[in-house]
This record gives sequence, C-alpha cells and structure tokens, in this order.
Amino acid sequence: MTPPTALYNVTLSKKAIKSLKEFPRDYQAKIQEAIKKLSADPFKMDIKKMQSSEATHRLRVGPYRIFLQIDTASKEAIIATIKRRTSQTYR
Repeated sequence: MTPPTALYNVTLSKKAIKSLKEFPRDYQAKIQEAIKKLSADPFKMDIKKMQSSEATHRLRVGPYRIFLQIDTASKEAIIATIKRRTSQTYR
C-alpha cells in the first residue's frame, strides 16, 4: 500500500512550534502524526469548524487542540497554535 499523497500544504506558525516543544514527548509524537495526516485530507479527521478569528477549525489530539486555518481553494492548512485543553482554551 502506498502512502497517501499530500493534497494540502501544512505549515506551522512560530507560536505552534514553540508550544509543541513544551508538551510531553509522547504527545508530541501523537500531534506530529496528526499533522502528517492533515496533509492527506484534513476533513477526514476530527475537524470542527470554529467561530473565532484566530483559527477557522480545530483538531482534537487527546487533551490537546490544534487550531488551524484551512483554505480549500489553495489547498493549504496553517496551524496557528496548539494548546492543552483547559477551561480557558476556547476563550
């Protein structure tokens, strides 16, 4: 079986990279795996549409949330930030 071709170009902001480095290593690996899957087809994952201005969508990875903007016209997904789910996450 061949791996899926990348349909979406996924980029991480500096803020997302910085926050990813602060998480435990086991969750870093899970988050990185989810980011790889985003490039194949982000809408086949647990993506929910958001109403905030920072990101248009969010992806759940365990207790962490990946906030991203998806542009279907240019086939690009930009990860704005990655946060641990708390009571303050969606404010």
